[in-house]
Amino acid sequence: MQSNRQLIKDGAMAENLWSYVEDDAALSDAASIISLQRLEDDADTLRSRNAPLGVILRASEKQGEDVRRLAPFLDMIQLVAIEFPVYRNGRGFSSARILREELKFDGEVRAMGEVLFDQWQPMARCGINAFEVDASISLDQFNQALGEFSQAYQPASDGRRGILWQRHGK
Repeated sequence: MQSNRQLIKDGAMAENLWSYVEDDAALSDAASIISLQRLEDDADTLRSRNAPLGVILRASEKQGEDVRRLAPFLDMIQLVAIEFPVYRNGRGFSSARILREELKFDGEVRAMGEVLFDQWQPMARCGINAFEVDASISLDQFNQALGEFSQAYQPASDGRRGILWQRHGK
């Protein structure tokens, strides 16, 4: 995590115990976040690793990396970091929902990159529970953003059906 960023996890400030490790760098015994490609290429070796393992899903490629590629490896990872390279790239919202709803991942899902105030609540609704935010953001500002909207328009991983269903009594 960059020095001008801080981690908010499960609604509280948290120490970032994870390090991003490049594909050509050796893994230490510390909690490490690696690329999806490295996870796939080195899965047999990584299964015997005793340190916590996380993976980053990159969205900057043409279509972004498919979260479903993680399915065979979910038993060996504790964290999925989802890259939001620009505020208008919403692939990560879908990835988070697929992780939580379809793949039943119950570990940390972290938003990183262009993670903005007006997106925190929708990100949390999709199953993201950790946020790398600018160091100038206070916990009060973060929690205020999570409560900014009392209703939602569509269902998400948080179980709320959405205002349209309430309006029609369903």
